[in-house]
Parts: sequence; C-alpha cells; structure tokens
Amino acid sequence: MDSKYIEFTNVTKKYGKFTALNNLNMVLTPGKIIGLLGPNGSGKTTLLKTIMRIIRQQEGEIKICGQNISYETRKFISFMPDREFLYKSMTVKSAIKYYQEMFSDFDIEKSNYLIQALSIDIDMDIEKLSKGNKEKVILMLTLSRNVPIYLLDEPLGNLDPVIKHEMLTVIKKFSNEKNIIIISTHLIKDTEDILDQIIFLKQGQIVLNDLKENIIKDGKTLEQYYLEVFSNV
Repeated sequence: MDSKYIEFTNVTKKYGKFTALNNLNMVLTPGKIIGLLGPNGSGKTTLLKTIMRIIRQQEGEIKICGQNISYETRKFISFMPDREFLYKSMTVKSAIKYYQEMFSDFDIEKSNYLIQALSIDIDMDIEKLSKGNKEKVILMLTLSRNVPIYLLDEPLGNLDPVIKHEMLTVIKKFSNEKNIIIISTHLIKDTEDILDQIIFLKQGQIVLNDLKENIIKDGKTLEQYYLEVFSNV
C-alpha cells in the first residue's frame, strides 16, 4: 500500500460564494493520531466528508492509499460522523450485527474487547442510551473495523470527563504504525495528550501541519498555541 494514505493537491470546495476548503495541500502518512483542530465553521467536517467522498471538491486532486478518490476508496476508511445515525429501534447487539453485515472488515474480537473496555451493555436499546453511551457505541463500531484510516468527527462532544477518558484511552490503544486516526475537535485540553500530529484549519485553509513535539518544544501548551493562532483578542 502507498505510504501516502491521504494526499490533497490544490483542493477547493465551495458552497455558493462561501469557500469551505481553500486550495488545500497535504500528505498524511500512517502511524499517527492527528488532531484536526479549528473553531466551528473552519472546514473540519467538510474536510472529513471530502475524504469520505460524501461531498466532492470543485478543484484539485485527492488520493486515498495511492488511489484516486472514488466511491471505492471508502473501503479504506471507517468514519464516525458528528451526528446520530443508528436506528433508534436497534439494540446495541443489532447495531453490531448490522455492521458485520455491512462491512466485511468488521472484527468481532475487537468489538468484544471494546464492549468490555467501554462498559457497553449490548442488550440496551439505542434510543434509551444517554448521549455519552451512544457515543461509546458508535466509537466501538467505528474502531472495530480493520481499515487503514479512521475519521472521528467531534467524538467527544459535551461528554463527562470519565467517558472522555475512556474513549481517549481506547483511541490511543488502537493507534498503530499501519493506520491513521484523525480526530476533528475544538477540545484541545481533552485531546492534547494523545495527539502526535496537529493540523490547524482556519477559514478553510491549513495554517499549520506539524508534529506536536515541534509545536510545544518552546514550553507552550498546545492550547496556548491554538489561542495565539485563533484568538481575535
């Protein structure tokens, strides 16, 4: 497989007169948890949906694992969207069965591990789960697939600290030298410890793409650096 798992060349996406992604260029390689960071409206979700081919860019070229992006390149990606998508009539157990039928790369052993690690009750109805427990179920389903790329769009939301800790712990555990995990978020403090690489997205443009160790080597926290870049004060 090509070592360039995600490659953007001069990618632009517009909604009418609004430019959501503005001439993006980047190459992402495996072995990292990448923080896609920026305020609301900066283009984070649009970027992830472009990688997923849910939306299409007007300009530029995208390659996924060495292949020109297409409906077929979705097989390389497991996507956790920022909205609920499971049927409310499902139980957790039936949601797992649904994923097994939908995705040939679904790994039931990984699923069983995550169920235990995240304390998930598989007999519960989806509609009766708290927001935090729904997020844990969706993360479990997302990480249970064996793919090279994982896209997590605002996975932590406004969850309580214990659930955030549990979710971040398993995300870190499932990162390895053969995959990329991209976390789109504006919760810098919560995610800083597990991130290896940082992308700052501002008004549809990449204003920073570097290893975290290079960013914080002068003693600043990632949050302090983020505030310098994005604060209007």
